[in-house]
Formats: sequence, C-alpha cells, structure tokens
Amino acid sequence: MPTSQEPSESELVPPAESSMLRDAYKKSGLTVADLASATGLSVGTVNIALSGIRYRDGRAKVAVPADRTLVKLASVLRIHPEVLRAHDRQRASELLAEASEASAVSPIPSDLNAQAVVTGRSALARQVLALFAAEELRAELERRDRAEHESIDREAWDDVADTLRTDQWPG
Repeated sequence: MPTSQEPSESELVPPAESSMLRDAYKKSGLTVADLASATGLSVGTVNIALSGIRYRDGRAKVAVPADRTLVKLASVLRIHPEVLRAHDRQRASELLAEASEASAVSPIPSDLNAQAVVTGRSALARQVLALFAAEELRAELERRDRAEHESIDREAWDDVADTLRTDQWPG
C-alpha cells in the first residue's frame, strides 16, 4: 500500500520516450518477444522501456529508457533520429543516426542485425498469413504450382519449335 508520499501506479506518468516507443510498437505488429530477440534485450527490459514503469521492492517507479536501449528499440521499430531529438534525447538521436549510417554502408553488420531482419520478416509473414484461411492458402499454392508447370510446358514447346526450325532434316 503506497504511503501518502508515494504516488500510486495510476498516478505515475511514463516518460514521453516510452509512449513514443509504445505507439511505434503497436503499429509494428511485432511481439515483445520479437523485439527482445531483434534487439538482444531481455523481454523485461523491453517491457520496462515500453511502459516507462519499473517495479522494485514491490513499488512502481517511473523508468526512463537508457540511450542504448532506446536506440536498439528505435532501430527495430524504424523510428527516425529526429523523433528522438524532438523528445530531447540528443545522445540517443546521435547514436541512432550513427547506427543507421553504419547499416546503410553494410546492410547487415552483425549477427544481431541479421537476427533482427529475420525476426521482423517472420513477424510480417505471420501477420500476412493470419489474414488468410487455410483453404485460401492451399488454393493459392495450387494456382502457383499450375502456373509454374504451364510456364515450364510453354518453354519446353518453344524449345521444340526452335529445334524444328533450326535443325536440318535429312532429305
């Protein structure tokens, strides 16, 4: 039970950065586990950064995300460095800009970034596939299979026709 000097959990105001992260997270379609995997952060750290609240000794306290945590999450959530600057996080903005430049030079500079790419694509694939029923997916796969076979058959007939046009027949 909070004392009269301690604010209750509902009275705590999360930092603006956490609200910005949470909004981007909701739009991303990723799970907290996806974010944790993609950033190398723990699920707990991601939850604290998104909520802006940390629990210690049974008490809720406002927790401002560290610059490195903010940069890792912003990078995966595709938040622009200027957004961090607008939230008065100059150092985090600079770090994110540096990370963005490094990834532009080398698209996958580390195993961690490769994992982030795979995790993001996997989450997107799950979202897309969740929109379709199993029958719809099966029908689409069958349609693609037929189209591929028709294309192969067409190429084979074109090869036969070319052979007939170019070969000399004994006469």
